[in-house]
Amino acid sequence: MRRLLSIAVVVLAAAVVAARSGIQAPEPEGEKKLIDLKSDLMGPIAPGDSVVFLVGNFAAQHNGAVITCDSAVRYSDMRIEFFGNVLINKNTTYIYGDRAEYDGELNEARVYSDIVKVVDGDATLYTYKFLFNTKKNIGEFADGGVMLNRENLLESVRGYYYADTKELIAVDRVEMRNDEYELKGDSVVYNMATDNAFFFDRTNIWNKDGDYLYADRGSYDKADTLYIVTRNGYILTEKQEIWSDSLHYYRAEDHVILRRDLQLDDAEHKVIAFGDYGEYWKEPGNAFLTRRPAVVSYDLSQGDSLFMRADSMYLFTINENALRRAAAAAKADSLARLKTDFALLGTPHHPAGELPEGRPAADSLGSPRVPAVGPGSPEDAAGPDSLARREVPDSLLGVSVPDSLAVPAVDPLDTLVGDARKAYLKEQAAKLKAAQKAAAAKARKEKLEEIAQKRQDKTTAKLLAQKEREERRLAARKLKAESKLRARQARAARKGKVIPVDSTALREIDSLIARNDREMDSLLLQMADSLAADSLAMRIPADSVDSLTDSADSVYRLMKGFRNVRIFRSDFQAVCDSMTAISTDSTIHLYINPVLWNQGNQITSDVMDIFTENQQITRAEFIGTPMMVSQLDTVHYNQVAGKQMTAWFRDNQIYRNDVNGNAQTIYYMQDGEPPQITGMGVIESGDCSFYIEDKQVVTIVYRKDPDWNIYPMDKIPADQELYLKGFKWEGARRPTQGAVFDRRVRPSQREEKRHLAHPDFPLLKALEERKKRLIEERRWADRNDQVDAATVEWMRALGFEVGQPRESGPKL
Repeated sequence: MRRLLSIAVVVLAAAVVAARSGIQAPEPEGEKKLIDLKSDLMGPIAPGDSVVFLVGNFAAQHNGAVITCDSAVRYSDMRIEFFGNVLINKNTTYIYGDRAEYDGELNEARVYSDIVKVVDGDATLYTYKFLFNTKKNIGEFADGGVMLNRENLLESVRGYYYADTKELIAVDRVEMRNDEYELKGDSVVYNMATDNAFFFDRTNIWNKDGDYLYADRGSYDKADTLYIVTRNGYILTEKQEIWSDSLHYYRAEDHVILRRDLQLDDAEHKVIAFGDYGEYWKEPGNAFLTRRPAVVSYDLSQGDSLFMRADSMYLFTINENALRRAAAAAKADSLARLKTDFALLGTPHHPAGELPEGRPAADSLGSPRVPAVGPGSPEDAAGPDSLARREVPDSLLGVSVPDSLAVPAVDPLDTLVGDARKAYLKEQAAKLKAAQKAAAAKARKEKLEEIAQKRQDKTTAKLLAQKEREERRLAARKLKAESKLRARQARAARKGKVIPVDSTALREIDSLIARNDREMDSLLLQMADSLAADSLAMRIPADSVDSLTDSADSVYRLMKGFRNVRIFRSDFQAVCDSMTAISTDSTIHLYINPVLWNQGNQITSDVMDIFTENQQITRAEFIGTPMMVSQLDTVHYNQVAGKQMTAWFRDNQIYRNDVNGNAQTIYYMQDGEPPQITGMGVIESGDCSFYIEDKQVVTIVYRKDPDWNIYPMDKIPADQELYLKGFKWEGARRPTQGAVFDRRVRPSQREEKRHLAHPDFPLLKALEERKKRLIEERRWADRNDQVDAATVEWMRALGFEVGQPRESGPKL
């Protein structure tokens, strides 16, 4: 028995020596490497027991990971349990706990503590149980974890830590925040080195400007402040909602690139834009759309919805006053820099040779050095006398004196002290304030003069237009009176009577025309005087100028459409090759083969200008071979053409059409119920007007030498053309709503998203309370220790480098 005990003691002693020296027998190829151990003392838990305890400067190594603790129990070659101040280190990863279990077969260390701490560089993770694979360098937690990394905070119920790639995969009720955004979602992959993140289902992000982003898959690139969404993207701003299957959101530039099934809802202007590719700039509010783009104006208080599409569309928001202010600010900034440059000349802080490039050097007294005059100098090249005295300004007298009597310019601040210095500074500040006030007053005066001039031009144009309209009305009235007088004279002549050429009606009309001229001229003069007086009365405080410059008139919307433009509203439709819409005067301009349909009327011309008010058409001007056509059947069409045409609208229906210059008409008379065509009229005149009621022409007025022919339908000459030159019925091009708009409209989510709860970090709150309680009870310490020097040397002897330097890591 004693012999057996002696053999056991020798074996144990050899084992201790081998453990402390790190010597192991060579392992057969393909088998797992055994765990290296060292300690000051080791022995069986009980006599004859194979379980061995190890204490005193203990360390274990496996797969390059070192584990230190106060004591350990070795159950087998591949299973060890560690107790007290456990530290596991591999490369830059440090894991702190109270107890740990290690299974060499699985290469897994299970770390337990009231709070487990994991540190890697700047990142620190707090959890309650942590599993670390020393071969794959992957950690895992499942009972909640909180990670801090510089300004970043992340928490989740479960997570996976990848030491090699510096990534943390957070899963289940993830919440995150940093100086750029807040996030709530199902799962996030966060890179601790770059602060980049990948996010997945049901991710909600609030950026620091207050905008909201939703995604079911995407990523964040910190270097470019770029959000990339690849599934179900949604952005909510103060005035817009944006949907897209995928998007790139450059938040620093407020620039969004949208791809596939995009929808942009502008709640301020009540416009929704669609497309399969688009770009949007939050400031000033510009957008580009292509790949089946469409725009819908849905302000129903101003009429029915308007649908528009084209091959590509642009929407611009232009703030002219903001542009002017930016230009003025840039100019003021340049002047301020110039003033600073002069102020710095010769100051003690900028001695000669140290001034910014381009500034003249100064002498020791602070005066700018004047280049010497002599042979080879620029002055000598210009030809002055080498003995001539240069004239330099006297800094005290403000006059030129010979250089021999010149007083060097000295900065008063360098010589004045005490109250004198304060008084001088106060005087200079008052002068600067007075100069600034004078400049502001001048700018205000110029602004008011500009406003007054605009008002004058606008009122003058309005009065002139009114005068022209009244003149046309009176001229038409006079023409009608003259026609009646000639008809009376003709009837009287047939009866042998004579009626004088002069008549009371004509004299009355002539009197009205003269009075109209006098009144309009008087109004124009009064208006000029009134505006002159207003320009004086409009001298408003400086703080009110901004309210003027920010007026709605200074901000306007511009929309452009190119190629295959189609417009649909229930009361009118249009097609053309390209179009421009401007909000300043509420006009729509159609170019290249435009066609406009209103009820049963079709109008064509080279160019169309449509004027709207409150989303309703008031008039349309047609320039370049205009023609209006209405279809009676497949053969007969009422037609009117001329040099210029103006259609007037009431309730979005044409009630009058004026044709000016070479007016030509082919018009069919109808009678009976249902209406039957009974005759055709062919009329030519200088001008004409059509008056329409209930989609029917009720009155036609021809002016300037009308020439007409009325034919019964069976008496139309064979050589009489049934169609005017350039006639073309474009019914096949008339768009339907389905041809213009075939998109799915997503309902607004504004209210739902606005009431979403922001991250409140419940795991962090619970952790902070737990830490505070444990520290007060002295049951836990926020450790930050590293591998001791003796263990580092032991590991080096085994061929491993451990205990690499690291940051202390953030603390709660």
